[in-house]
Amino acid sequence: MFGLLFALPLARATEAAPDKDPRAFSGTAAAQGRATATPAGATVDEVVESLVAEALGANLELEASNAVVARRLAALDEARARYYPALDLAARYSRADGGRTIQFPVGDLLNPVYATLNQLTGQSRFPAIANEEIEFLRPREQDTKVTLTQPLYDARLGAGYDAARAERDAGYAAREALRGRLARDVRQGYYRWLQARAQTEILDATLELARENLRVNESLFRNGRITRDLVFRAEADVLEVEQSRLAAGNGVRLAQSYVNLLRHAPFDRALPVATVVDPDVARLRDALAARAREPSLALARLQDVAVERRAELRQLDAAGEGARAAERLARSAFRPQLALAVDAGSQGAGYGGFEDGSYVLASVVLRFNLFAGGGDRARVRGARALQGEVRANRAFAEQRVRLEVQDALSNLEVAQASLDTAAKRVEAASGAFRIASRKRDLGQINQAEYVDARRVLTDSQLNLNVTRFEALDALAQLEYALGYADRPAP
Repeated sequence: MFGLLFALPLARATEAAPDKDPRAFSGTAAAQGRATATPAGATVDEVVESLVAEALGANLELEASNAVVARRLAALDEARARYYPALDLAARYSRADGGRTIQFPVGDLLNPVYATLNQLTGQSRFPAIANEEIEFLRPREQDTKVTLTQPLYDARLGAGYDAARAERDAGYAAREALRGRLARDVRQGYYRWLQARAQTEILDATLELARENLRVNESLFRNGRITRDLVFRAEADVLEVEQSRLAAGNGVRLAQSYVNLLRHAPFDRALPVATVVDPDVARLRDALAARAREPSLALARLQDVAVERRAELRQLDAAGEGARAAERLARSAFRPQLALAVDAGSQGAGYGGFEDGSYVLASVVLRFNLFAGGGDRARVRGARALQGEVRANRAFAEQRVRLEVQDALSNLEVAQASLDTAAKRVEAASGAFRIASRKRDLGQINQAEYVDARRVLTDSQLNLNVTRFEALDALAQLEYALGYADRPAP
């Protein structure tokens, strides 16, 4: 696995098994119970895309983003509903006891006149009447009506609808941007897990070499061929590798937990193991170039592609539309509002005589605010300031996107150019260590030279491991910077 990455000749073990290919090595990381077998024929990108798809379907942060989008869609429907008529039913039934009254002396006013008329006519045609007492509160009263209200002209409606639509578009873009970041983080997290796992296998093989060296030195010391200080040196070398191995194992667990966090899975859930070789980097790079329709991966063209595709920029564009709608909404305070209202209902002492108290009332209502203490003009100034803020943020975000593309492309080119050199370095260090091992067995070199040769080999293997996954990491970052992270290759 990993080609030259695990070219670890095991000193005397190599001599004992000369038929064994020194480039073939099976580490012990799989024995940790933290990995699952890769489906037959699955490539690293297929494994990664399956993890990305799982994360996009289960990630909690993305689920929260979906809720935000649903809320903004509801706000848009609410803004659209303001264009339609509103129909309300209102009913009131009252019972009253007491309250203020008006004394109307109708008897005192008319009775003297009636008495005079009766005297003149000699008849009693005009009887005396009593004074009236009128109550303000009727003992029983009902008022039931249906009100239809239809806006005829209101500048706030169109501006409010445009603002809600901009918020919806910004929510869509924010969710898409989150999907891209999530896909990138899953890829990079999985690559870090593979890197840490490969580092653990390298250190496992190194530890085996160090222990073999300790065994050989103890044998040479017992036979009087070396002094005890070389045994201590070999023992210290074993302890050093064991310490590095512990740190590498912790890195494997942390990377696995991070990937499982992104896909909303238990932290100890096993991850599938993919085999990564150097040609995978070039293959994935070519696939991304084909999707971007830029085979040469020219920087200027890729930057333009990123500006066109990045959801973060579309989110800021939507925010700009919302800011302009907010200004129109603020300016609508200086325009009149015209509405039609129709009331149909019944009033009376009760519902028995509903027909007698029924009525229909149609009204055209005009409202125009003459003075609001300067608050309306302040809202207009605030909306203009918001537009300036969004424009500045949009320009800065575009420059940042261009820089992200440049940085990711540069890191990819450097890592890819370093792969051949790192592989040749492993070959040279492997040959030097093989010779140093034989010389040590013959007593022709001291312990310091042997340990140095072993460290050079380990360092070269770790360097190749880091370089390979740095290239994949930069490729994932470039894919995200171009806006292709959450979409698998066609």
